[in-house]
Amino acid sequence: MALRELPPDIEVMTVGDLTRDIRRRLEAGFPAVWVSGEISSLSKPSSGHWYLNLRDKLTTLACVFYRGMNLRVRFEPKDGMEVVCRGKITVYEPRGNYQFLIEEMHPKGIGAAELALQQLKEKLLQRGYFDPQRKRPIAKFPERIALVTSPTGAAVRDMLEILGKRWPATEVVIRGVRVQGDPAPDEIASAIALLNRLHRTGVLPLDTIILGRGGGSSEDLDAFNSEKVADALFLSQVPTIAAVGHEIDVTIADLVADQRAATPSQAATLATPDRAEIAEYIKVCDLRLKDRLQNRLKLATTRLNELANRGALRRPLERIREWEQRLDERSERLHRSIQQRLRREHDRLAALSGKIATLSPLNVLARGYSLTRTIAESSPDGRIDSASEDPVIRSIDTLHEGQLIRTTLASGEIISRIERLEAPTLEASVTSGSGMTVAPGTAPQ
Repeated sequence: MALRELPPDIEVMTVGDLTRDIRRRLEAGFPAVWVSGEISSLSKPSSGHWYLNLRDKLTTLACVFYRGMNLRVRFEPKDGMEVVCRGKITVYEPRGNYQFLIEEMHPKGIGAAELALQQLKEKLLQRGYFDPQRKRPIAKFPERIALVTSPTGAAVRDMLEILGKRWPATEVVIRGVRVQGDPAPDEIASAIALLNRLHRTGVLPLDTIILGRGGGSSEDLDAFNSEKVADALFLSQVPTIAAVGHEIDVTIADLVADQRAATPSQAATLATPDRAEIAEYIKVCDLRLKDRLQNRLKLATTRLNELANRGALRRPLERIREWEQRLDERSERLHRSIQQRLRREHDRLAALSGKIATLSPLNVLARGYSLTRTIAESSPDGRIDSASEDPVIRSIDTLHEGQLIRTTLASGEIISRIERLEAPTLEASVTSGSGMTVAPGTAPQ
């Protein structure tokens, strides 16, 4: 039977596409869930992953617990054990089966308390209580430390002994509280708040607060997993150290405090410097300082001796006198050079003056020659206007009778008017190309 043609708006998916779409929807709808059930078919292959089923009276849920996560389990799971698990729903695509990907596993006997603790941790984590950026450094040389602990326990004695040995200069204040039982969280939170109030008002300035207790079972640590204690540590203006004497479990107080110590003794060690180490360090620094000062002194002495042996310092005026003598020699040499240069320039100036005098028209006039120029016109009052003179007369062709002329001699000038014009004769005058003439009856000198 032939398949009918499908409508064009129908989308046909492959098995892989459908499986992936189901996986996305399941993972988005169940990102983090808590499931309780009985373990069955537990398998632990060499890969380190755990494969198991969680079942109840109605159904069975396939689960996988990867190696990187199951390493944190502190008990040995077995078939038939009731557990509480946290994880997410996903799909194993090769088979198309949905499964539960476990991230945490706890025995159901203490599952309720563990579940509440994990939920509180997640809540405080979202508030930023565990953020490493807000952690403050502990004072290196504290003047006053407050201990919030049981006043009768071994922890307070250990801390006092260590603080006294390491740094006796530190003043220690003890605020006694109960560290286990129902009243413990309120007492611890109130003590931390009181100490901060005294510090803030200046009544009791503090450098560090140590919250500590000795060893005990996991149930004895409930007070340090309290939200009230976490709030008090978070709001504390004084840097805090949490010292719960239980190295296996990490409490919420350990995560919120500025620094964690595995034991109260370690907290006292972290809070103070060791005076023996400080004394040794000072001793080493003293020796290094002396060595460096001695080396500097030796270098300075050597340098001073070298400078003292230099001739410039032993005979300081000798070098100055040498330079003065050189200065006198160069000054005298400069003076002679200037005198010689002046004489040469004077002789050169005299030679040039002689040449200029030889070529000067005045010298020509002094030998009996004259220079004649025309006067173009006169002013209305009959005075001669020297600014209206024409060039030197070189030919009578440019003259006419009655014209005013100016004749320049060596001894002065003559202004005359032309009565008549005659052609020049050898006896009358001698005309030169420069307009110079010699008067008849006179000989040029």
